[in-house]
Amino acid sequence: MKDLIIIIPLHEFNESVEALLTKAINSVPKDMEIRVSCKNGLSEKIKKTYKKNKNIVIYESEAVDSPSDFCSLVNQAVGDSKWFSILEYDDEYTPIWFDNFKKYVDFYSDISVFLPLEDLIDASDNKFAGVGNEAPWASSFSNEIGYIDLDCLQNFFDFYLTGSIFNTQDWEEIGGLKPSIKLTFWYEFLLRATHNGKKIYVIPKIGYSHKLGREGSLIEGYKKTIDEKESNFWVNVARKDYFYKNQREESKYIYNADKEAE
Repeated sequence: MKDLIIIIPLHEFNESVEALLTKAINSVPKDMEIRVSCKNGLSEKIKKTYKKNKNIVIYESEAVDSPSDFCSLVNQAVGDSKWFSILEYDDEYTPIWFDNFKKYVDFYSDISVFLPLEDLIDASDNKFAGVGNEAPWASSFSNEIGYIDLDCLQNFFDFYLTGSIFNTQDWEEIGGLKPSIKLTFWYEFLLRATHNGKKIYVIPKIGYSHKLGREGSLIEGYKKTIDEKESNFWVNVARKDYFYKNQREESKYIYNADKEAE
């Protein structure tokens, strides 16, 4: 079994994506397996572009109409490793992140998810916009400094999980990501993980650089298509759904604007 692998979910591949993806791949240690998880039809283009990189493995669904959402692409590549991390194709790891993980995992053997502090970069001008995941290191934010727990998640859910390192066994035990949940799937995952007794810890070192506001990104797409009422609906879905390890029937995840207005 491999100790740690990297998963890059990819729903499209063109020249613009290639330029960003190459930078992301170059931020991964040379000896680490990279699993590019893509929708059907992209594997040959990716293999041809990165044929010299022997550490890249393509995970492509065999079904022509296979889901290409972020959650499904991540879920299909998980397994056969003790730990894994998710890298968005326009982001990068810092040189110190994996060394710090190795140091902390030796002392915090009961942790299910290690989050890094993240440099948040504005995609429009490539300038620094802030630091992500720092809240658990504020006094009295959570029951134990540095940790994300169920209590603090009742009032705060602005966390960045890409770049984090997940224990594969714990991930699979609680069911992974739920593809039917839009917008708040990471929030629901954190609620579900902590509800099931999994410990989540923020390593107080900058380990990841995350782009904000990139045109075509998942969050920018949500901003254009989801209004405040629907946003509140998905927050409430997360707060109800975390009691269930597995995704429920599809009717639980259908937003009806008329019904919500009643």
